[in-house]
Amino acid sequence: MFSILAVVAVCLGTVTFSPHLASASTLGSDRARANQLLKQINHISAKVDFLGQKYDLSKIKLNKITNEIKNTKAEVAAIKKSVSKGRAQLEAEAVFAYVTNGAAASNNPLFSNSAAKTGATNVYNQLAQGDVAATISGLKNYRIELTQERSILASEVGRAAFLARAAAKSFHSANVYQASLNHALAQVKGSIATFIAQAEAAASAKEVSSFNAQSLADGITDPPPDSKADIAIRAAMTYIGTPYVWGGASRSGVDCSGLIMLAYEAAGIDFPHYSGAMYEDTMRVPLVDIEPGDLLFYGYDGDQHVAMYVGDGKMIEAEMTGTVVHIVPVRLGYGFFGLGRPRG
Repeated sequence: MFSILAVVAVCLGTVTFSPHLASASTLGSDRARANQLLKQINHISAKVDFLGQKYDLSKIKLNKITNEIKNTKAEVAAIKKSVSKGRAQLEAEAVFAYVTNGAAASNNPLFSNSAAKTGATNVYNQLAQGDVAATISGLKNYRIELTQERSILASEVGRAAFLARAAAKSFHSANVYQASLNHALAQVKGSIATFIAQAEAAASAKEVSSFNAQSLADGITDPPPDSKADIAIRAAMTYIGTPYVWGGASRSGVDCSGLIMLAYEAAGIDFPHYSGAMYEDTMRVPLVDIEPGDLLFYGYDGDQHVAMYVGDGKMIEAEMTGTVVHIVPVRLGYGFFGLGRPRG
């Protein structure tokens, strides 16, 4: 869920709102519009988050298939070499069979002890290595393997093209949704901004209260110094202020799963650059047992968004386009799917 308190704060800094000067009907209309906009913003933000992670998944699959294509091409090249060698051997054996007319070399005048025939004897003895039938059989097998590998290669190239299109489609769709989000945010001003800020604050307070009520924020100790969780948290903190970038995983920009991947990479734990895969790679943890370093997942199967719990009821995240890595109160409401604890 996209927090717009910062946007609202900017709006309130430039707009003066006096409820005493507004009619009850106007206030009622603005409040209704604020609720409508808040739902719209949350819905669009969730779509953008999901598309971002879908884009990351496409990239992971594309990288995998690209490596498979490379390996298949190498296999095709090796088989082609074997086919070429088999053809040369078959030609040599065919020549030998023709020259000897099927007779043993010792009975053929060509292979007499005459010094004049010594050179020819050596040549045909080399050509006679192997068996014609065996060579033909091997050559057939190579050709079958070559056909199969070429078919695999064509399939892999087709899959790569599909994944590239899927990534491009996700990127385009996210841009469309982002334009809609920008349009919605442009309407957040005046009393509407006030009502949205109130709604956000109330929702945040309710979630924090619920969090504390379950004794999740109280009594939780920090992870041991230099533990993997502690290292990951400290690594994530170094990215505070880094802009959100689609598919990003560097100091110049990160997305939600990119931030977590880099943070735990510093602790010696490898994660794929995709929140859904991260969820699968972590241990299930009940909410009452949450510890700093645990990951909070959002969306169906945790494939929409991921953040890291840092203690005291707060989490660090790279939220969405237009934001920077920041620490916010834990969200357990809109879209929350579950917790995951990194193995090891």
